[in-house]
Amino acid sequence: MKKIFLTGFIALSLLFTTTSCDSDDDNNESVINVSDLPKAADTFVTTYFPNTTYVTITKQNIADIDGSIYDVKLSNNFEIDFDANGNWIDIDGNHQAVPVALIPEKIQTYVTTNYPNQFVTSIDNEKTTVEVELSNDLDLIFDLQGNFLRIDQ
Repeated sequence: MKKIFLTGFIALSLLFTTTSCDSDDDNNESVINVSDLPKAADTFVTTYFPNTTYVTITKQNIADIDGSIYDVKLSNNFEIDFDANGNWIDIDGNHQAVPVALIPEKIQTYVTTNYPNQFVTSIDNEKTTVEVELSNDLDLIFDLQGNFLRIDQ
């Protein structure tokens, strides 16, 4: 009887292990066409990145913790995450300058005053903070009103 119970327990353990391995993040997203991207997101891209094309657009079945659901990669190497309504959450220039028009004025003023030879290469809207990465790889954290909080270590 112990042998049957042990064999059953092992079989169930293997079943649960196999099932949990199948639910990885790769199955949580699918490639979509630009026509499936929210209009606000497409308008954002064509407004701020007019000379680029879409390389890939993926839609996640479940939003990330920051609310992003659409991941857009552009031909100029920028990567932008959008929420379900097409509002940008994260812009990563991959070591290129994020357009100044997209950086809140108070944050841009802080950067140009305190880091005059640097520029913003990434900006991330979190739930309670805004994180920017500078061209020297320094991460600065601001509150939602644009007040400097700290350097992220």
